[in-house]
Amino acid sequence: MRMKGAGSAVAIVASLVILSIAFHAHATSPPNLSMPNMSGQCLNNGATFVTALTASNMTSVQSWQLNLTFTTGKLAVMNYTLGSAFNGLSTDSTSGNSTSTGYYLLGFTFQGAAGPYTTTFPVTLVTFTWKALVYHPTVFFHIVTSAQNGLFGTMLLDPNQNSQSYTTTDGFLGCQLRPSP
Repeated sequence: MRMKGAGSAVAIVASLVILSIAFHAHATSPPNLSMPNMSGQCLNNGATFVTALTASNMTSVQSWQLNLTFTTGKLAVMNYTLGSAFNGLSTDSTSGNSTSTGYYLLGFTFQGAAGPYTTTFPVTLVTFTWKALVYHPTVFFHIVTSAQNGLFGTMLLDPNQNSQSYTTTDGFLGCQLRPSP
């Protein structure tokens, strides 16, 4: 009789472990916002290049704000283009930047019945065109989080304008390999 009870207990525990693995495998991680690592890119003064800020695992995003800082005196932002998922008649965006202080602030929202946006695949939020202001610039791109700057930090907002959690991966540009953080 004891063996039968022990076997049932083992079966129940095994079932719970299998279920927890199945649910864990289907859980989605928070969105990751990332800039590229452009190690080994040796640019001449005046050269232009493009970087894309991408996001993954976005769920029900109605609006977003990006605060991107970069090493001052090395680059100038020439222009930006919103990703195709964020272009259209029912969208609105605004931006401000400063090459001398090294920041780019960009806000986006879906208007009216447009949005929200959900995807499990990586999506481009915005593409920047940059111009090198020095020979072989070494530049760190930092995505400023809302924890670092409550008013002007990067935010992902749902249709009720509630802030959503996310992770970030900063970017790098330089002739050398990116130094360890």
